[in-house]
Amino acid sequence: MRLFVMLLSISMIILGGCTKRENTTTEPTPSSNEEEWQEEKGKEEDKNEEEHRSSANEVLGKLDEVVIPSNLEEFVAVLSGTMTGDIEYEEETSIWPSLNPLEGLEEEFLLHMEDVTSETTETDTLLKAFIHLLGNNAYPEAIGKLANYEPSFNEPLLPEPELNETAPNGQGTPSKALILLDASSSMLLDVNGQQKMKVAKDAVLSFGKTIGMNSDVSLYVYGHAGSQEDKDMQVSCTTIEEVYPAQPYNEKAFFEAVQGVEAKGWTPLAEAIKTAREDSADYDGDITLYIVSDGMETCDGNPVEEAQAFAAEKEGRHVNIIGFHVDKESENQLKDVAAAGNGEYISADSADDLQNSMKYKWLPSDLDLMNKSLASPRGTFAVSFANLDLGKMKMTINHAITKEAERFRGAAKSLKKAEQITEEEEVALLARIEEYKEAMEALKDELHAKKEKEMNDELDRIDAEIQDWIERMNKLKEENG
Repeated sequence: MRLFVMLLSISMIILGGCTKRENTTTEPTPSSNEEEWQEEKGKEEDKNEEEHRSSANEVLGKLDEVVIPSNLEEFVAVLSGTMTGDIEYEEETSIWPSLNPLEGLEEEFLLHMEDVTSETTETDTLLKAFIHLLGNNAYPEAIGKLANYEPSFNEPLLPEPELNETAPNGQGTPSKALILLDASSSMLLDVNGQQKMKVAKDAVLSFGKTIGMNSDVSLYVYGHAGSQEDKDMQVSCTTIEEVYPAQPYNEKAFFEAVQGVEAKGWTPLAEAIKTAREDSADYDGDITLYIVSDGMETCDGNPVEEAQAFAAEKEGRHVNIIGFHVDKESENQLKDVAAAGNGEYISADSADDLQNSMKYKWLPSDLDLMNKSLASPRGTFAVSFANLDLGKMKMTINHAITKEAERFRGAAKSLKKAEQITEEEEVALLARIEEYKEAMEALKDELHAKKEKEMNDELDRIDAEIQDWIERMNKLKEENG
């Protein structure tokens, strides 16, 4: 028994010693693979640092090209910042301040600025770096809208007396004038640098105001639904809309109806004539359709038959057509439509042709000088809307300037916090940012004033033409006693 106990004790001592040796084993040294990984990691970090350093050097090299705007030409040409391209336009022009104007940009910005501030902390150089890196990306669009604004108002038709001595096919002034405006996708094309749809709208607005002196007016549009794609053919070819129901002329309502039209789809000319015929079946008195179109039927209808049916509905009904910049095949069809409708076909290849053709054929013969003296666009809804648009464009730019200055102030504080500039240099930079903001606001005001002057000059030109016409008409009346 004593021998057994001794053997058991010796075994426990041996096992304890083994356990102790296992617990005191040292950590293995890094394998060769781990050393290689650390080496590659170091190389990648060096590469990233080198790229950042190279990018910063590029910024320093670009500053000579950066312009701090001091005139309208430089203001209009201002570019977006290289770091702000992903910020939404709505955010860049928002009235609301940002809690963190450098959110998501600060780390990269400071890396870019390291070589700049190590080279110089002169305020204009730092400001140029801010403009290059953090300039508001909404400027090209927001400033561009205001800079590219061109005043355009509906001029009253001022017919010469000899142009109204006769009417086509014995037509007199109709009791109701139904205007059919083609809004198919081809009207989005340009003629001599002007979009067909805009030219047609301007002509229809002028004509509606003039014909509305003696006739009830209605405005139908067709081709404005869907798109020119095959999948939208059905909806485009069946949607005819009377956007201004037959009634005495009302300037505001008629203007809004015309301006709301957008060119989009196919050309259901036959369906448009048919719709106008059905809608006017119960009307008494002379009715004339005035169709402004730039092409032939594309919805498989028969506009010749529909025009003939319209003219045959009652006595004194006519279909007059202006073919606006059409090809030969379309012109032949439109001529046949006008002939079938006991009306006239007029060819117009330009904006002036369109206006002149309306003057020659369809202006009322009684020249009401009093109405013409009140025909100036000045004081109309069109001018009010134009002023409102100019004001909105100006305010949008103002918000963008404020948002940019806010970001620049945050950038200056960030440089101070990162100890790239001193407190004194921060104060000077913040003052320079405020000067820059005020200069940008002054340029914005100057551009707005320039556009207001252009608008007023255009109104003055129209008023002068009206006054000249009135004076000539009065002189003719005196001469012919």
